[in-house]
Amino acid sequence: MKKIQILFFTLLVCLFAVDLYAQEQGKISGRVLSTLNIPVEGAVVSVTGSEDVTTDKNGVFQIECKSLRKANISVWAAGYYTVLQAVDNRKEMTIIMIPESEYKYNETTVLPFRIETNEVTTSAENITKKDFVPAGMKIDRALAGQIAGLQVTRGSGMPGEGSFINLRGTRSFVGNNAPLVVINGIPYIPDVNDSPLINGLSRNIFQAYNLNDIQNITVLKGAEAALYGSMGANGVILIETDGATSENMNTEISYYGQFGINWNNKRMPLLNGIDYRSFLSDMGMSYFGNMDEFFTEFPFMSDPTNSRYANYYNNNTNWQDKIYRSGFVTENLFRVEGGDAIAKYDLSLGYSKEDGILKSTQQNRYHTQLNGNFLVSKNFEVYATVGLAYINGNYQEQGMNMRTNPLLTAYAQSPLLAPYQKSDNGIFTPVYSTYYYGISENMAYAVSNPLAIVNTLDARSRQYDVNIKAGFNYKMFPGFSLGGVFGLYYNYNKEHIFVPGRTDLTIVPITDSYGTEENTIREGVAEATNYFYNLNARYNKLFNSRHALNVMAGFQAMTTLQEYDGAYARNTTNDFYQVLGSANAVGRYFDGYQNKWNWANIYAHVDYTYNNVLNTAFNMAIDGSSANGRYTNHFQVYPSGSATWMMKNMSFLIDKDWINRLDIRAEYSLMGNSRFSSNYGKSYYSSSPYMAVSGILRTQIPNTHLKPEVTSQMNLSLDASILRNRINVGVDYYRGRSKDVIMNISKSAVYGTSAYYANVSKIDNNGVELSLQASLVRLRDFEWIVGGNISFMESKIKSLGGKEQEVIEYEDGSMLVSRVGGNPYEFYGLQATGVYSTQSEAEEAALLNSSNQPYRAGDVRYVDQNNDGRIDSKDYVSLGSATPDYFGGFYTNIRYKQFALAAEFSYSKGNEAYNAVRQTLESASSFSNQSVAVANRWSVEGQVTNIPRANYGDAIGNNKFSSRWIEDASYLRMKSVTLSYSFDKPVWKFFRSGTLYVTGENLLTATKYLGLDPEFAYSSGNSAIQGFDYAKVMQPKSVKLGINLKF
Repeated sequence: MKKIQILFFTLLVCLFAVDLYAQEQGKISGRVLSTLNIPVEGAVVSVTGSEDVTTDKNGVFQIECKSLRKANISVWAAGYYTVLQAVDNRKEMTIIMIPESEYKYNETTVLPFRIETNEVTTSAENITKKDFVPAGMKIDRALAGQIAGLQVTRGSGMPGEGSFINLRGTRSFVGNNAPLVVINGIPYIPDVNDSPLINGLSRNIFQAYNLNDIQNITVLKGAEAALYGSMGANGVILIETDGATSENMNTEISYYGQFGINWNNKRMPLLNGIDYRSFLSDMGMSYFGNMDEFFTEFPFMSDPTNSRYANYYNNNTNWQDKIYRSGFVTENLFRVEGGDAIAKYDLSLGYSKEDGILKSTQQNRYHTQLNGNFLVSKNFEVYATVGLAYINGNYQEQGMNMRTNPLLTAYAQSPLLAPYQKSDNGIFTPVYSTYYYGISENMAYAVSNPLAIVNTLDARSRQYDVNIKAGFNYKMFPGFSLGGVFGLYYNYNKEHIFVPGRTDLTIVPITDSYGTEENTIREGVAEATNYFYNLNARYNKLFNSRHALNVMAGFQAMTTLQEYDGAYARNTTNDFYQVLGSANAVGRYFDGYQNKWNWANIYAHVDYTYNNVLNTAFNMAIDGSSANGRYTNHFQVYPSGSATWMMKNMSFLIDKDWINRLDIRAEYSLMGNSRFSSNYGKSYYSSSPYMAVSGILRTQIPNTHLKPEVTSQMNLSLDASILRNRINVGVDYYRGRSKDVIMNISKSAVYGTSAYYANVSKIDNNGVELSLQASLVRLRDFEWIVGGNISFMESKIKSLGGKEQEVIEYEDGSMLVSRVGGNPYEFYGLQATGVYSTQSEAEEAALLNSSNQPYRAGDVRYVDQNNDGRIDSKDYVSLGSATPDYFGGFYTNIRYKQFALAAEFSYSKGNEAYNAVRQTLESASSFSNQSVAVANRWSVEGQVTNIPRANYGDAIGNNKFSSRWIEDASYLRMKSVTLSYSFDKPVWKFFRSGTLYVTGENLLTATKYLGLDPEFAYSSGNSAIQGFDYAKVMQPKSVKLGINLKF
């Protein structure tokens, strides 16, 4: 009986196994189509445990499957992205393949220490080489308006200037607010300080790279950024350059070239000769009190027909036209690549030249990059990348320095005067006019000659840039690899500026405690050196065709040294001796800075994917930085995690052709910011000049308990593609809080210094980011795509260490306030509501200024906020912020056969700006020329205007920092428009493929801003003074012709 029971049980098991086998095995039939609904012939179809098959001319395939429930199907075709799906008991299916040429679409994403070629399950966005504007030259400009939440503001139109880059708001008062940049896996920490010698020149951190050398740019916003620990709080920009990829013995040569012109014909509207004479009369009465003395200094005003004065004052000079020009721009890159499966190489050689629209400004760059890979054995590979660049440039000073900024002097100089002196017969000579006002030598009217500045002021830099990366990759056994990387970055930057004025009296001298500075010489050298080390282990495994595991762990360390040494002197023997050795000993001094960081990071990452439906990931970094105070725990833990539900692969959606992707993701991360000065936690000393010697003084009180700032962030995301990838939508909502934010805390003067930095503040950053792309028309030979992104962002201060507000005041009287409950860095000043039109109106207001002077008719009407009858600092209010309410970009691309027309736009709304240039040009308080608006200044009782009366020296304070100078700097800009023709068939048996194009950049800008350019950044590294229009060169317009060829 027992044997019968065993036999019966065995029979049941066999029947169950047969039934189960019958349910799982079978054939899969299907069809492979492109997004244009065109059959894909020759696609390779793979199913787990079965032999591969290929599709026929109709895209049809049939393949055996041993397990319909557990198997995965993979489809590969040349020119398309690979498709991987779970079979999920389906016997019939339709596979939609997306072309690799799809506009603004990419499935290869650079992530920390790895490159993924499938759907990303983290908050990351990327753009690739195929989506760059063909005529693009700079990495920062390629990013502008392309990534939701990433704000890229170009510094100015000066060649070589950098951009201000910020991701999701301000998190620090003294630390770096820019995202960490990682190039080829190596953190890139250049010196981002503005030039200490050349006023207003901010450095471009990407200046050594040609955009055509860049393969992929990925911006990390969420959990993955936490792998960089105390350097990841501001997000991470991962850049991958081209590498050696050749698999055959063929040598391939490519050329990328463009040639064009830069210009900008926009000018500041100023008073013409007639209106300026009227203004001069009003200013003369204010300055002298009677016309007799005025006519003595300005005799041409009383006797305009006198031939003695005609040579001096009968001009109508447009000084702005004298300093601007049209410039030539070119970018050239040759690439040679070759090799085989054992050894391969990639070499690029490039040259670029950019002439600025301001005379005598230009930048030249010579660069090369060599990549090499060598397969030592089947499982062991070594590789190296070497990048070298030499950059030289000539610049002009920017900023609110009326002495040497040619923009300000061109605005201020009298239109009645000429740039060159005249002979007795009225013929111009080659000798520049002096800074005197005609025959008068009164320095109160002196203005530097703008043309002499651009032609004789010598401001230049010479840079050498070195990037080296070497590493190995060892595949120890299937699924497990071990890699190591060494990186070196070195930059040498020598700057020089000489301001003449001793031999030829063309640039106004300055007088201070050291005497009169007739000419100026400054020289300095900046050096930045980074060493990077990384050891990384990675293991990935697919279990039972459903469970994918990816584990990674490693160690990375970096040492960074940034040092600057500068010498400042004055009054060389003459303007021909432009060396420090010939300068006067009085007023000569040395200055500089040094920042040194040591950073170490142990990291781990694990992610698990179930059946391509659910992905969970966890990251952790144990991170230490030498920027911390001596007695602080140097190592902190930064964890993060995420979960992604890939709903498209659920059984109820996997067969729906109308939906191609539907991912819902949640992330949480804890990250740090140790990218602040390495000197805050220790005593730091600098030099200070006194007559012919320099002294040493302590600049701050060390905080030995200083620690990194910490940011926690929650992120919710939705990514969807529908209608065969015709519509793509991305939505992100984030909430972040930064705590232990460092501030400068005021201390008693008994310490000998006022600077003490402590972790006392909290800042919240919340926002929503939306992106959309739609293919409005999609045919075989014609396609029209539109897309864009918009970002809403709010930064709010939650704590200032017990204080209600912190105020920063600058030399020109402008102020910023950071208040609890408000934005960081709001403009702070008086509120103006017009001008008193009558004396009775002014008397009725009965207001006094801070010097107890009463306001009168023609003065600015300020709001007495506290109703105490005085206009002073107690009446200051918030005047807005440079942070926009929302910003982003949009684009359109129309393709017909081989022709394409593409346009890209960027915009910003709700950002305020301090127009310091207009404050100078509408001051009506000096003899300098003024804005055309000053023609409508108050001059008679009862006149209604917003421009106050002419009043030399402005003793009453009409030009104080107030709402008069705060403007809406919102804008909409056409970044580029490109018409191109591409061919992918051999031409003349010489060219394999290529693109011909013409591109216009910055051709159209819509704004209400009264300055020359609504997009500017006085500093690429200082978040506080964003929105300060300090007379920087406007961005040029350009038209370029280009050609990209593959031989």
